Amino acid sequence: MFISKDQQTKIQQLNQILGMKHRSTPFDFNKKEDWIEAIEMITAEYVDFCEYWGRLSNLNSNLDESLECFYPASWVEISQEGKVKDAKLNNAIKSVNKAEDSLRVLMERAEEKCRKIWILVFESQQKAVIKEFLGEEMTCSIEDLQEILEEEIFEMATEIEYTGNVENSTREFSKNLKQKIELKKLEK
Repeated sequence: MFISKDQQTKIQQLNQILGMKHRSTPFDFNKKEDWIEAIEMITAEYVDFCEYWGRLSNLNSNLDESLECFYPASWVEISQEGKVKDAKLNNAIKSVNKAEDSLRVLMERAEEKCRKIWILVFESQQKAVIKEFLGEEMTCSIEDLQEILEEEIFEMATEIEYTGNVENSTREFSKNLKQKIELKKLEK
């Protein structure tokens, strides 16, 4: 969550030019407000990238079906040779594949950050922050939380109705996390 001097200057310029309020300083985890903002931004980033990757993945799948239907010989070439002789078609296929792969990498990076921030909240026993997002002070063993976030984080992010709103994405993700924690407690 480090912001370099150069990044800080660029963010301040953006804020000044567009009248925005993007954060240009690192989070201070001695402040509840900074914890809340960090969780919102990191969680919503993950939800966004899950959504975008999912859209590209669906596009890629639909493109493959269209190729099979409208370009059957090219579709066979792809499976046999890894590319088609039609340069424009080949470029479209490669571009969609590359975009999907690139978004998957960003999604995985955001997932790791999301997992870490939620574990850190529980490890450092930020009761007020936990209550802010889960509606009550909850406890969960770090092992159980790690297991939940390892096995079910993608589902928690993609099962929500995506609106593109930071606060809404985080609240919906938090509801799913609370349900998973409660289920884990019932299993024991």
